Amino acid sequence: MPPTGNKKMASEDRLANFVARHGFQGIISPSGKDIHRMCACGKATASLIQPECVLCEKASGKWQGGKRKRNYEKAGLVAGKPQRVPQVSYHAPPAEPRRYPQCRTKECNQMAKHRGTLCGKCYLAADPETRACPACKKAPRSAKCQSGVCHSCVVKIARAANRLWEVSGQHMTLACTALAHEGMDADAHASNQLLEALQMDKLSPEDMEVAVFDLEG
Repeated sequence: MPPTGNKKMASEDRLANFVARHGFQGIISPSGKDIHRMCACGKATASLIQPECVLCEKASGKWQGGKRKRNYEKAGLVAGKPQRVPQVSYHAPPAEPRRYPQCRTKECNQMAKHRGTLCGKCYLAADPETRACPACKKAPRSAKCQSGVCHSCVVKIARAANRLWEVSGQHMTLACTALAHEGMDADAHASNQLLEALQMDKLSPEDMEVAVFDLEG
């Protein structure tokens, strides 16, 4: 029995299919694997888009300084594809005039978005003890948290506590002692109470709930 399998197509048949598919003459590469577009002089062109070979293009003046001029061919028109329209970047429309009144503080040109009278900076500067975050003194006081600490400071405190807990080897006494010594200058009375509770081993979970701030609200 003769061997069965896919027979290799003859070069003449491949060339005929190429001409029928593209509509112009082709030439087989020396290796016999590829088929290129054939120039009028009988040589292969650089691509299917270019009708002339490099030598013919140079002779016709389409090359300058060792490079092909691209002004005579447009990629979209030659390839038969629609030209790409550049997208215009979106710009937000300008703010409506007098949408927000100006801050009532003298020599302040900011808009009074907070209650229509003061800007955010002037609102906190008027009464920082009651309006500003007790931790950073920059953001407004949080209404959801009992201690008034803003969300940004709550996240930072949680990260610092997690770091202290890992460094102390998850030892409650070491962590609390470090916090007590750190806050001795700011609040000596609270720090002494914490140290005394640690020394007397009277630091119960109930005491901790009463002593710490309710950061989560």
